[in-house]
Amino acid sequence: MTAAMRRGDGLKGLIVLAVSAAMLCAAPAADARPGSIVGKWRLNLRESETLPGEEPPAELIMAITDDTPAHFGWTVTVRMADGSSGATRFSGAIDGKPYPVEGRPPGSTSSFRWMIDGGLKQVSEGPGGLSVETCMFSADMRRMDCDARQTTKDGRTWTYEEVFDRL
Repeated sequence: MTAAMRRGDGLKGLIVLAVSAAMLCAAPAADARPGSIVGKWRLNLRESETLPGEEPPAELIMAITDDTPAHFGWTVTVRMADGSSGATRFSGAIDGKPYPVEGRPPGSTSSFRWMIDGGLKQVSEGPGGLSVETCMFSADMRRMDCDARQTTKDGRTWTYEEVFDRL
């Protein structure tokens, strides 16, 4: 759970989590990179875990618009049960370098890189702490399983899993 979520700003916290997952969906070493991940991915609420005290969203959609070696772009939209909504956007590359994420607190960055095993690793840093997430893709590219670990500035750590289905 992020610091923002503990302060009661659950929507921003969910967006940060989704952004982390999105970042994990970029481009690895040419020989290990899975097929294109461009498209819309919906968080599978039944199979995903939420952090302690976190309200699950009514819907979370990640739209990946580009996953070329030179550019990685996505938008995550979240709708809560009460009707509130929000979005975050990423425009950068899958090169291991940090890029800012629109819709997150100032100074927040995320970096992505492909792993040798075909997983997409995202590292996000911001005022609340650090999040590291690795996503693996099914052989048919219809499912994305993401294992995440968040660590707050004061050292508290949470691990969780997010599962996305391709629309």
